[in-house]
Amino acid sequence: MSKVITILIGLIVVVAMTGAIFLLEKTHFEGEKNFVVAKGEPSGLVAQHLKEQGIIRNELIFKLYVRLRGWQNDIQAGEYIFVADSVFGVTKKLVSGKAANERDLRLIEGWTASDMADYLITQKIITKRDEFLNETRDAKKWQNEFQFLKDTGAINLEGFLFPDTYRVYKNATPGEIVTRTLENFNNKITSALLTEIKARGRNLYDILKMASIIEAEVIGEEDRKIAAGILWKRLDAGMALQVDSSLKYVIGKKDSPSLTTAELKIDSPYNTYKYRGLPPTPISNPGLSAIRAAVYPKNSDFWFYLTTKEGETVFSKTLDDHNAAIRKYLK
Repeated sequence: MSKVITILIGLIVVVAMTGAIFLLEKTHFEGEKNFVVAKGEPSGLVAQHLKEQGIIRNELIFKLYVRLRGWQNDIQAGEYIFVADSVFGVTKKLVSGKAANERDLRLIEGWTASDMADYLITQKIITKRDEFLNETRDAKKWQNEFQFLKDTGAINLEGFLFPDTYRVYKNATPGEIVTRTLENFNNKITSALLTEIKARGRNLYDILKMASIIEAEVIGEEDRKIAAGILWKRLDAGMALQVDSSLKYVIGKKDSPSLTTAELKIDSPYNTYKYRGLPPTPISNPGLSAIRAAVYPKNSDFWFYLTTKEGETVFSKTLDDHNAAIRKYLK
């Protein structure tokens, strides 16, 4: 008798594991698929349509899962956008109803406002770059809603469009997207962080300028802190920052490995080889890692750094060592 029970338990375990695999295994398709649930449409018919459109792999697993959770009448009518997902993920969206007529927008750390505009075009949120950029060019437009913009005296919104993943309606306006990024920025820059910035004798706008440089030039949290320490030390000593990223920002040469001799002579306040101090504005929209590095820099004996083609940061104490590193890693 015990042998039979053992076999039954084994079968139950196998069935349960098989069901879990089908429940969690994702479908495989490129891009997005639109899916409409009609008002009053039964869950069984929803399952059939999901399978027909390749959004789920197993219709039976979907039906069983919905029944086990008691969600037969909880699937929300509306239009959904799906990327490759599991039965579990698809069901969760359909029952929550929050995904209806919505989509995810992923704004990447280090993107400029122009990068974001280009991305929104690919996502068919806007058709022309200026639809978004016009909302970001004048910070005064937003000062009544966001006190931090008034306090910093920001020129435009570069640096404040907080990079993150946002769920928005398909017909979201550029202004609504900007609002979401500014609200997120306001939440991420906590009172504790602001207190620390003030205690270090800095201001938020300068922190964002520094963080945007760090975001563009250095990978890795600890390396970012060391690089931030170097750049603050240069500023405090009255030295020029001499960073490529600020000049690349104005000449649109973001992904180029190095600047030419002619470009280094460009007369621009963003040319930190020619002018001392920080650039007039942030040069991108940094994430929290780069912001924290700018707030909490690490002291060191280094005065120079470079980033290799492989993304490794090389630090040097002297100009001679730095020039040797340039010859070794960048030429």
